[in-house]
Amino acid sequence: MSDVLLNRTATLKEAEDLIVSLGAGGTVHLIGEPGVGKTSMFNNIVRRTGFKGIYIDAPNVELGELGIPIPDHTTKTTRMYPNEQWGFHLNEPKVIFIDEYTKAHQAVQNMLHPMLNNPRMIMGIPLHEQDIVVTAGNYTGDGVGDNMRSHSRNRLTVVQIKKPHAGFNADGSIDKDSWGAWAVANNIVAEILAWIRENPQNLASYLDAGQGGNKNIFNPKEAQKSFVSPRSLARASSILKQRAGNTTNVIITALEGTIGAPAARDLMAFVEVADSLPTWEEIIRDPENAKVPASPSALCLLAFSAVQRVDRESIGKFFTYLKRTPKELQSVFCLTGMNNDDRKKLFLTSAPFVEWMRVNQYLF
Repeated sequence: MSDVLLNRTATLKEAEDLIVSLGAGGTVHLIGEPGVGKTSMFNNIVRRTGFKGIYIDAPNVELGELGIPIPDHTTKTTRMYPNEQWGFHLNEPKVIFIDEYTKAHQAVQNMLHPMLNNPRMIMGIPLHEQDIVVTAGNYTGDGVGDNMRSHSRNRLTVVQIKKPHAGFNADGSIDKDSWGAWAVANNIVAEILAWIRENPQNLASYLDAGQGGNKNIFNPKEAQKSFVSPRSLARASSILKQRAGNTTNVIITALEGTIGAPAARDLMAFVEVADSLPTWEEIIRDPENAKVPASPSALCLLAFSAVQRVDRESIGKFFTYLKRTPKELQSVFCLTGMNNDDRKKLFLTSAPFVEWMRVNQYLF
């Protein structure tokens, strides 16, 4: 069945809240572009509910991995015995996340389909009354192998997921429900944070107006092997974290295979800026005289890097340095730190930050 694009889209957080509030009251099917974060939502739902998490990578599951028929010699019939790893047999509430359901072989979809019915069951075993079932997939038009029959779709609540936006604002703040907020909280490297802040179009959707010429993002009309997405940016961050132990050539090669060649070239320009900044040691050793970068990109990169490096011993000296920089850089550093739970504790117990916050309270 082909997709009919809905008039509205929901953010990942909105969809997550809906799934938790519905509980066992309905099965939500998440639909969106590849790599936007649908799968990572599963861990959040498990954490919030405290239920056992069952993740099924549907396209890579064979029928025999779900369960097998076992003969009952007394009744001369067979029954399906589920594979223990899925926990279907456990009498406890679960979050069952069927990822890429619409890419699974039709036989696998057929076996999983009874979980969408009412009453819900799997292989003749009733689901726990509190079980949450979520399915996910991409648009049929994305050309990545998605298909679902109408009778299955009619049993689901389809929620179209909005691709996360960059979320970095000019005043240094970061939108709560954005990729930027997630990236800061998950310690994505400073080079990628700065790159996305300066180039938010790298997180645009091909469905947005005016993105036809954007070669960095996913587009089903282009022959792409790699592209920028929240998922691929996380992998690119892991690569850049290992920069010191590898050649520049292999880092660029790996980035091209992760976010695509055009994006890798752009990102490496920010990496070169990072290499030209004063070192952290230089700043902390002589905060009153260490070089202050002039370009906005370098300042932004410096702020994100400092958030990840500062600790209780260095925060006072860094604030001495920070006061020599433009107010925008000060805001980026302070407001970014407040978006990271670990940094926030440090900042709020630091006298220099508390003083800065008092002077600039209009930002909070």
